[in-house]
Amino acid sequence: MNVQFTLNPPKNIKDVIYNGLKAFNLKHFPDEDVTSLACYIEDEAGDFVGGLTGEIFTNTLFVEFLWVDDRKRHAGIGSMLMERLEKEAVKFGVTDLYLDTYSFQAPDFYKKLGFVEVGRFTNFPTVDIDKVFLQKKIV
Repeated sequence: MNVQFTLNPPKNIKDVIYNGLKAFNLKHFPDEDVTSLACYIEDEAGDFVGGLTGEIFTNTLFVEFLWVDDRKRHAGIGSMLMERLEKEAVKFGVTDLYLDTYSFQAPDFYKKLGFVEVGRFTNFPTVDIDKVFLQKKIV
């Protein structure tokens, strides 16, 4: 055996590891496609003011990213995005939403929307910042 350790590994090394793990995992998941989605808002001038991306897999939806322009924060944009997301998700048979956020971002915002904290990495990715995992049942 020859154990290697490298910083900034080339893409082909990362691909081999990812594809091996994915092949193993697929044996345990239903044979269904992942559907990508986006939900976004433009203002009256057509300027992009916020949006989110996510993925639907079977009955679950994972919110990957949610962003609102700094000038439009506290204007209800995030709430409008999440409300529309839930409304549309139900149409696809989604029963559960999942996401993660950092402690300096929006855990309280998501909790006001009915999300429950289910886990936390403390001091990640650095000291005094936590990564917070949340979920919500919508049906």
